[in-house]
Amino acid sequence: MAVTRKYDLYSDEFRSTSYETFARMRAEDPIFCQPGIDGETMIWFFTRYEDVVAVLLDDDRFVRDPARALTAEQLEALSGGMPESFAFIDQHMLNRDGEDHRRLRRLVTKAFTPRMVEQLRPRIQEIADELVDQVEARGEMDLVDEVAFPLPITVIAELLGIPVADRDRFRRWSNAIVTPALGPEAMADFGAQMSEFVAYLHDLFERRRSEPGDDLVSALLQVRDGGDTLSEQELSSMVVLLIVAGHETTVSLIGNAVLALLLHPDARAELDHDPARIPDAIEELLRYDSPVERTLTRWAATEVEVDGHTIGRGDLVIAILGSANRDAERFPDADVLDLDRADTKHVAFGRGSHYCLGAPLARLETEVALTTLLRRLPGLRLAVPEESLTWRPVPLFRSLVSLPVAWGS
Repeated sequence: MAVTRKYDLYSDEFRSTSYETFARMRAEDPIFCQPGIDGETMIWFFTRYEDVVAVLLDDDRFVRDPARALTAEQLEALSGGMPESFAFIDQHMLNRDGEDHRRLRRLVTKAFTPRMVEQLRPRIQEIADELVDQVEARGEMDLVDEVAFPLPITVIAELLGIPVADRDRFRRWSNAIVTPALGPEAMADFGAQMSEFVAYLHDLFERRRSEPGDDLVSALLQVRDGGDTLSEQELSSMVVLLIVAGHETTVSLIGNAVLALLLHPDARAELDHDPARIPDAIEELLRYDSPVERTLTRWAATEVEVDGHTIGRGDLVIAILGSANRDAERFPDADVLDLDRADTKHVAFGRGSHYCLGAPLARLETEVALTTLLRRLPGLRLAVPEESLTWRPVPLFRSLVSLPVAWGS
């Protein structure tokens, strides 16, 4: 029987008032246990900046690999009902801890260093200009569909060496991964989508084995076939993670950043006047409306006492990044977008060992997108009332369904 929630963290109404909800949680229940999206599974939610950072940095007590926290019986129950293809999308570095996590992360770290990412700037600029070329004369567009999505998915597809023409398929598969599958029908659809995704990847791997290129998939295959400990499941899962994480965060970030600037004309005017400020402004935009709203689930690997609460071994824990970044105890006037804010040490990309590997790429893509939009589309503005905007039903991300904008006279 479902247990009543004190805080609504999943409905459409919540998504339009999420920061008000988080403020109430920080004030009344900064560490609070209630059912998750299924209405039954109990989860501990952490909302204050200090506590969120503590969870992110504690790899010993709060772990991503459930095998370190659950009994064999609990693990079997956790995996029960999952489609067979799930093993080929789930064995990635975000679900590992310690040396196992570091081993997988090392395989792709070099491709995402700030120095390597900066080399992509000319191509990212070219893509951004091509996208604006397609809409400039029209005077209006859906910024999510026509810039925020195609820019990062094109970049990550080219980096991996997969056909950019398949980007709409990646979007469908990615959406299935990040949207909770509740009920038998939804789970069956999820299984079918993942089987299709995995089959696509296996075909891709075979093509790259016979015709390797200068891309990440070819490089990962060479590691796999070179006798490293990268399994076929880990290989598939790594590519799935790079596709999904490689664009979802940036889609959300570009949409949220543009919306924030359109709703704060003074801030937008500052960047119009001095585009060189955009990289620093992105840090405040990340804090103000974080693209990743909450962390993936962690498990308590041992009994933990936190601020008078006893979190049992095997209990689920989620840190709410969006709440931490609006914590007034950490950021004065936290609900104010302030491009002159001196301290923007946010947790939008996490902290610690699982800090977002793609953060440099997300920052660069957003910088190029904002600079190009403000330069080439003068008078950029919302084309619909703010209250008509809707958010995707995805707990992990704070992401607009669409963002209709217009420009010119």
